[in-house]
Amino acid sequence: MGFKEVIGNNGVKKILHRALKQKKLPNSLLFAGPEGIGKKQTALVVAKTLNCLKKTSDACEECTHCIAINNGNFPDVMVISPAKDVLKIDQMRLLKDTAYLKPMVGRKRVFIIVEAEKMNDEASNSLLKVLEEPPAFSHIILVTPNPYRIIPTLKSRCQIFQFSPIPKGEIQKALVAKGFQPEKAQILSLLVDGNLKKALSLEWEEVRSQRNQAWHLFLALHKREKAAPLLKQFSQSRAVIKEELEQTLEILSSFCRDVILIKEKAEPEFLLNPDFEMNLDEVAQSVTLSQAMNFLNEIDFTIAALRRNLNVNILVSSIFSNFLEQSHV
Repeated sequence: MGFKEVIGNNGVKKILHRALKQKKLPNSLLFAGPEGIGKKQTALVVAKTLNCLKKTSDACEECTHCIAINNGNFPDVMVISPAKDVLKIDQMRLLKDTAYLKPMVGRKRVFIIVEAEKMNDEASNSLLKVLEEPPAFSHIILVTPNPYRIIPTLKSRCQIFQFSPIPKGEIQKALVAKGFQPEKAQILSLLVDGNLKKALSLEWEEVRSQRNQAWHLFLALHKREKAAPLLKQFSQSRAVIKEELEQTLEILSSFCRDVILIKEKAEPEFLLNPDFEMNLDEVAQSVTLSQAMNFLNEIDFTIAALRRNLNVNILVSSIFSNFLEQSHV
């Protein structure tokens, strides 16, 4: 996998590509951003490019060095992961000792620390000593979904690259390229919040069941009938986690967007849920455009609040109360 095979984050890839080409890549990097969007894959591309026998600004994927790195057995590239959910000082001591040894077979040593936010204080302080005086032939890449949990002194010595969720359209194209049917790929892309890794791991039957459940909730809110029991499960069931609620709200949002598209007489190919077209058309006939837009605003506001880690019980109670009090969809 070279830069062009990493989906999304074209701006980050362009900067890295240019720095590698000009041989001006910093020795300490921090890749920050949500899970499943290609941070570790990008770090591995950087490691391959630094050691590739054929190219200087991307990985050729054909030379012995690129192949060895892909297989995880290249002596100058080390991927360090938490042991029992913690990155410990012994791991950083090994990194420090190895970082000052000249590469064995490649041009550069590369250390990729995944879930870098899980370093304990001792490990962080040990790594800091390397970052303060990094060897010219060693590069250290910290990979994390939560850079705020990394001590400021570490971050200040790294060039930070902020990765963004992958756009739905790009996830859809990637899924189709991997053999998914276009309609299923489009639906899956709605549920993963830019996380391609998650999209590839979803089971279609579970997705279909969740969408059917969301549709019943959508109708209940539309008719203002029997919505309480459906919403109650999210506020009281311990088995239903925040992620599932967020996915359900995303599906509700997509239903509402389709209703708006139908009200505005958009072409059917623009629908996010083409398999629900007939059902959505029935809803669209019974609401005004203003009502549909109010519903969408309410759902999207709740999603945003959920991502800010506001209390799930309060959010669920609030959204139900709002639908009782107002004339939404």
